Amino acid sequence: METESKLKMNVILPDANLDGSPSRRRTVIKTILRITILFVVISSIAILAIGYKWISALGVFQLDKARITTLENYNYRDNSIVFDSEQRKIGEFFDRYHVFVPYSDLPADFVNALVSIEDAQFFNHKGIDTKAILRAIIARLRSDSFSQGASTITQQLVRNTIINNEKSFERKIIEIAWALEIEKHLSKEKILELYVNIMFLGNGSYGVGAAAHRYFGKDIRQISKAEGALIAGLFQSPSRYNPAKYPERAKTRQLMVIEAMRKNRFISDKEAKAIASEKLSYKEYKYFNTQAASWFVDYIADVIKKLKNEHPMLSKNSGLRIYTTLDQNLQTLAERSIHWYDANLNDISARTGKIRDNLTGKLKNATIEASMLVTDPTNGDILAMVGGRNYQKSQFNRTTSALRSPGSAFKPIVYTEALIQGFKWSDMIYVSPINIENYRPKNMEDDYLTETTMMRAFYKSMNSPTIEIATKVGIPAIIERAKSLGLRSPLKQEFGSALGSSDVTMMDLARMYGTFANNGVLSELGSITKITNADGDLLWERRPSDSRKKKVLNEQIAYLMTQGMRAVLTSGTGAKSADLAKHAAGKTGTSNDSSDNWFCGFTPNLVSVVWVGTDEHAPIYAHASGSALALPIWDQFIRNSYLYRAPKTFERPDGIIEASIHPRYGHKIAGGARMYFLQSNQPMETSSALETIEHTSEGSYRNVFRH
Repeated sequence: METESKLKMNVILPDANLDGSPSRRRTVIKTILRITILFVVISSIAILAIGYKWISALGVFQLDKARITTLENYNYRDNSIVFDSEQRKIGEFFDRYHVFVPYSDLPADFVNALVSIEDAQFFNHKGIDTKAILRAIIARLRSDSFSQGASTITQQLVRNTIINNEKSFERKIIEIAWALEIEKHLSKEKILELYVNIMFLGNGSYGVGAAAHRYFGKDIRQISKAEGALIAGLFQSPSRYNPAKYPERAKTRQLMVIEAMRKNRFISDKEAKAIASEKLSYKEYKYFNTQAASWFVDYIADVIKKLKNEHPMLSKNSGLRIYTTLDQNLQTLAERSIHWYDANLNDISARTGKIRDNLTGKLKNATIEASMLVTDPTNGDILAMVGGRNYQKSQFNRTTSALRSPGSAFKPIVYTEALIQGFKWSDMIYVSPINIENYRPKNMEDDYLTETTMMRAFYKSMNSPTIEIATKVGIPAIIERAKSLGLRSPLKQEFGSALGSSDVTMMDLARMYGTFANNGVLSELGSITKITNADGDLLWERRPSDSRKKKVLNEQIAYLMTQGMRAVLTSGTGAKSADLAKHAAGKTGTSNDSSDNWFCGFTPNLVSVVWVGTDEHAPIYAHASGSALALPIWDQFIRNSYLYRAPKTFERPDGIIEASIHPRYGHKIAGGARMYFLQSNQPMETSSALETIEHTSEGSYRNVFRH
């Protein structure tokens, strides 16, 4: 019994001393839980503290709220638009092609399409889509990159305006913070307006307004549901879905947008099918500035650059509205007048001098070019500008940038100075070969060893009599007279300049001939009347007309020269257009080797300068001249210009008389040539009193009077 009892005790005693009693176990478990919870809390606090410090370092809690104000007043860098004199659009300038569209002008169907494909909960969330963000985080953990889209429209706006597009976890945190902040200050409508106007949508367009124009040639308010769905699909990847390059991809993306609209119940199944089946017609984009007055619009761009340097407020404004002097009717007419002569110019190209091709090194014929500049002599307005025959082939503006030899188109300056110094149109000159500084000028016609009046020498464009006159009046006086009449290009102090050997621009000649047309008043040429900002506020305006004019020539002398240039048409080198002399005057010009051929003509209210030649200064066939090549283009233009600018007659000022003069011997004779004179300097009555300029054997020049 005792042994049995001991055995039982041996069994029971160890069990009685265990720590594993139910109450004890519970105590241990509670202790472990407390320790675990304490550890988790401490760890969480540590993690939160570290996270807070990290987030603070990112700047999440120090967002510059002023940037939201800047965003609200975002400068869209709107296009600057160029208008003609009738305020019709003829060109535009831009760093980025942009057409601003306010939210109120966005079609509802387009808005529905955009939010359906980009951010279906846009009008409901506070700036972020939590579910999308969780998906993106999971994708980040799996692939170590943000391949999963998570951005709302607000976040995309942040990326394209406030922060950059870098895909990193840190940037995503900042992006979210900014999105939440923006939603506190800006309405959904304003956010969407900013978004649709800022985003790049391919084909050089920024914003939906520009995209509608580039892809469909329409205002955004005119697009169809199908077109709107296509544009909405471009926001994800404009380069990938650009319909101009990848129409099939663009169509696939458009169908995705339409399906998203259907799922979001913006359209019915039936409407979705109808929109999807609508045929899209893309408009091939053509740069607007190449469609009308291309050289003129380029010239305006150069003028604007200079004005911005002088007037900084122009640089601070985007979306300039530039109002110009261009007359589209005359511009079209000028272009057509040159194109009308294309066949002849192409034929002439086959007879030009040889030039070496830069690519092949082979000799080839130079290409004939032509240009025209039209101005209003009464105020200096540039009315039309054609810088060449084909803008697509050459954007070089020959009206403003080419320095060319004017040839005999310079002669009116020589004869103007002669009249000022007391010469008369009836003064007789003996035509003989001369040699000046090893220079032997030749006449277009074989008219040597004969007498001629100064008037006849002028309208026949004789060279040797012109040099005779130049030696009398002096080259320095001629150069100064040229400058006063509007020639700004450097002129050489040599006798060749009297025959037009010094290169000038078409702008020079337009100013000079405009001075004769405007009775001796020089009007500075101008192309811009005013500039405003996009809201119509005036930023710059051209000076009043009177302040841009200067009296540089006695009106009687101007009239005498005008009558001399009318005689060019009635009896001289421009006689092919004799019937135009009632309302017009002008002068031909031809340089050595006929590489430059001119006709500079005018009416009392219109100046038109025409040049035909080669950019390479290559010679043209032997009988080429201003009369043969440039005059026909001018003739075509001036005849048709009367449809838009009624012709006026040249009014004779006081102090001028008219007389019938023998064209060779300079005395009054019935049935002679009509000439005009200053009342104080009239022609002689008979041939017994002829004045001649005679070249002596010593090489000097003197007046010889026979009584």
